[in-house]
Amino acid sequence: MQAKLVFENGNTEFRNVTIKESDGVTIASLSPEEIGSGVSYVDFLFDHLTAKVGDPGYFVTDAILNGTIITEFKPREETKVAPTTYAFIGCYGQCYGTDGILGIVTGMRYDFGSVVQYYNGTYSTYPRFYLDGDYPYEDIKVEFYHLEDGSYSSMARKYREYQLTRGGCVPLAERVKKDPRLKKSVDSIAVRVRQGWKPVPSPVENQTPETEPPMHVACTFSRVGDIAEEFRKANIPEAEFCLVGWNYGGHDGRFPQIFPPDPRLGGEEEMVKLIKKVKDLGYGIVCHDDATAAYTIADCFDEEYLLRNKDGNLHLRPTLWSGGRPHKICPQREYERFEVENQEKLAQLGFEGIHYIDVITILPLLKCYDPRHPLSRQDSAYWYRKIMKLSREKFGGFSSESSFDFAASDLDYVLYATFSEGKPAQHPFSDRVVPFFELVYHGIMLYNPCTFTLNYCAKGVDNRLKYIEYGGRPLACYYANFAQHDHWMGLEDLLCDNDEQLADSVKRVKQMADDYALFESVRYEFMDSHEKIADGVFRTVYSNGMTVTVDYNKGTFDITNK
Repeated sequence: MQAKLVFENGNTEFRNVTIKESDGVTIASLSPEEIGSGVSYVDFLFDHLTAKVGDPGYFVTDAILNGTIITEFKPREETKVAPTTYAFIGCYGQCYGTDGILGIVTGMRYDFGSVVQYYNGTYSTYPRFYLDGDYPYEDIKVEFYHLEDGSYSSMARKYREYQLTRGGCVPLAERVKKDPRLKKSVDSIAVRVRQGWKPVPSPVENQTPETEPPMHVACTFSRVGDIAEEFRKANIPEAEFCLVGWNYGGHDGRFPQIFPPDPRLGGEEEMVKLIKKVKDLGYGIVCHDDATAAYTIADCFDEEYLLRNKDGNLHLRPTLWSGGRPHKICPQREYERFEVENQEKLAQLGFEGIHYIDVITILPLLKCYDPRHPLSRQDSAYWYRKIMKLSREKFGGFSSESSFDFAASDLDYVLYATFSEGKPAQHPFSDRVVPFFELVYHGIMLYNPCTFTLNYCAKGVDNRLKYIEYGGRPLACYYANFAQHDHWMGLEDLLCDNDEQLADSVKRVKQMADDYALFESVRYEFMDSHEKIADGVFRTVYSNGMTVTVDYNKGTFDITNK
């Protein structure tokens, strides 16, 4: 086995990889000394994960936002290399038809992406480790496990075992015993209410108080209270509300500044009244924050805490949001300068449940090259996990937008596991998307499967069936469709501009709550298997024996309890 080193100057060299066998596990590694500095990336090749056209089986790899994909060994247009920038899931594998192999990245696991290629009639897959010319902080290491059952379900079970025994994950069933706040959240559907926002994309890149665009007020604190009252009248048993855009300037308005609660929504006094009202009605309530973006209009904007690229320039996000151009905050400085104080203030206001901090787990980990607070990607993961642990302590749980599993040990809820799981991924080697994340993490964390199961009650039968097939926690979102440049959460929406809209929305959400009740017996169970049993027909089996069969042809589903 060899590793291919691609240097920053374009030169390529090969290194022999150290192979060890331990208790039936093949461990392949390459030390930092064998790599050195100046390497742009390392392709970690392994002869077993190759196939010829017509061979039985498939690859299982990570296609980033689109989910985990299956690649069949069929004729197709040749593509020398089709990498994903960084992998959400820390493993990859090959089914040989019956048996299979799973590779789990255990060294430099914050720095790799999956590569699939088809060239000269041969398929191959391997991890690519992005070193950026820097000296590696540890061995590159991959552990290979032979599986007698080579299905993607079997691969997921093996990876779940790794995450539970060595990855720091603890099942929900154990964690709720220690924190009743988390138990209440597990029993609740998730409800996000977007209250206010400025135009997206912003017409002003670097806003000042004089150039700041006006904020649209969609839902005041008082109106959120009306929603909660209607939920109770509709006999929705448990719900956890998350206030989005409550902060000054609305959604992404002035981060990292969040206080005071925007007076156009009612201000702090009305927000405190709302928190009490929602809790008196028996529901949970938390809020939306951000730990990654800084806008020039913030009253605390300071280049000192910003993340810098290797060339010394500030790291700027490519898309303009409500506050203008987002600057990336160094994870260490975010924790030190903002999170401890902000989370304490928010807890004092009465928020309790699974606290939400945006985009931490949907954006790839970055290095910081500011000499005052330099970080590797591993260091960035450490500081983000400190933020997550603090949220668990202060509120009862932590959630973010997606599922980079560097955070798996400290995540309680994922807003959506992937952007478009279950639909064809925009990837040259995607023959089918499978619920690999759900197979690994159901029973470890809560999740909404994907963006098109958000508000599925307003989106038609197939979207509901996808939620039934993949399980998880339903997500209702008021004023989801706010961005003008990208409707990633769908054009369908829940609104409450008037009482008729409010009544209609609550009726729809009640269906989602009723669906969640169907899964009460498996909320703490693992998802043990998933398979396609016919065209348009899929079966999911949980660890307690409950079987869910979904038929997209007929628009029906069946749940059988063992």
